[in-house]
Amino acid sequence: MDGQRILLGIAALWGLLGMLMLAAGSHPPRIGVLAVGGQVMMFHAVAALALINTTLVTGWRRALPVALMLTGSGLFGLSMWLRTAGVLDFGLLAPIGGGLAIVGWIVLAVSALLPARDTSSQP
Repeated sequence: MDGQRILLGIAALWGLLGMLMLAAGSHPPRIGVLAVGGQVMMFHAVAALALINTTLVTGWRRALPVALMLTGSGLFGLSMWLRTAGVLDFGLLAPIGGGLAIVGWIVLAVSALLPARDTSSQP
């Protein structure tokens, strides 16, 4: 199985989990926290799907932002779920996850602005 299929599967799973969190977060007593986690996961799932299907950035310029966005949003969503479920409250999990997702967006922005590598002249 290639990396693209794995990323597609993770993005689809994040979309599913995001939707479940949004649905659960729309009913008392979970209004708010789960909905925020669900939104973060849904937005990043869609961004990952868009990146997987673009040719504007390739190689590490595509893989690194997708990995950071999915990992970060997953940690953020997990933190919201754990907090709401009353299982555990990992205080730093949400900011670390959010920070990773933000770094993913920064890497994508920088990658998009870097000139494309010309591979046609290489042997």
